[in-house]
Amino acid sequence: MTESEWIVELQNNGYNNLLFWDAIPFERDDEHAHDRDHKMIIFSGDVEVTIGYETVHLGAHDYFEIPRGTNHMAVVGAEGCRYLIAERL
Repeated sequence: MTESEWIVELQNNGYNNLLFWDAIPFERDDEHAHDRDHKMIIFSGDVEVTIGYETVHLGAHDYFEIPRGTNHMAVVGAEGCRYLIAERL
């Protein structure tokens, strides 16, 4: 899906507060949790997301759901990463 198609899909499924982010190579987001469900959609580059002891490698066109209250962290790959974060209230 294109960025525009993802926006429509997310909004139709109750996601809002959409944020596009262009992360620099090796950018790190230390462990944290959110009070809302999140969905992360990757458009280019790659990122590793860790929840507990499970690490998932995401590349272009992948997405990942993070339930509210779930501790997680992320590390961007060597080429950076463009992604969209969406919150569902």
